Amino acid sequence: MADVEIFTPSGVVAGVTARTPLTDDGPDLESTLAVGDARWYPIDGGTPSQRGDVRLEPDEILLIVSEEQELGVHMNWHDICVDVGPYRVSGSIATMPGFDPDRALARPGSTFVPLREATIELAGRLDVEPAKRAHVHVNRYAVDGCATDIDLGFFFPGARFAGQEPAPVA
Repeated sequence: MADVEIFTPSGVVAGVTARTPLTDDGPDLESTLAVGDARWYPIDGGTPSQRGDVRLEPDEILLIVSEEQELGVHMNWHDICVDVGPYRVSGSIATMPGFDPDRALARPGSTFVPLREATIELAGRLDVEPAKRAHVHVNRYAVDGCATDIDLGFFFPGARFAGQEPAPVA
C-alpha cells in the first residue's frame, strides 16, 4: 500500500492505494484509481472530512504525490513552473544529458510527468500556505501554462508557454 495525495480541480484526496504505478515516466492511469482511508480537503475553504474508500477517474487527477520514486541517474535538471487547474507547481524537471528539444525522438510515454523539489500553490490565493513535496507527478494533458528555460511543447500539449525575453541588439 502506498500513501498518496491526489490534487483534483476542487480539492485534495489523501489516503492509501495499492495501485499507483510510479516510474521515471510517471504514473499511467487508464482506469479509476481506488483510494482507501481517504481524507478530503476542499480548496474552497470547506471543512476537511473522512471519505472512506473513494474512486477517482483519471481525468479528475491533476497531480499525484507519493513517497515512491525511481532514482534518475545522470539527469540534467531544469527549473519549471506549470499551471494546472487551480494549482501553480514550481519544481525541477529532468532531461537526459545532451537533450535537444528540436532533435529529440523520445517523448513522454505516459500521462504524468515527474517533477522534483516541487512547491504547490493555489494560484491567486495568498491566504493558503504552499505545499512543498519532494516529488510530484503532473498530468501533462491538464497543464494550462508552462515557464521553463527549454522547449517542452511535446511534454505539455495544449499549454501556453511563457515567451522568452528578446536578446538586446548592440
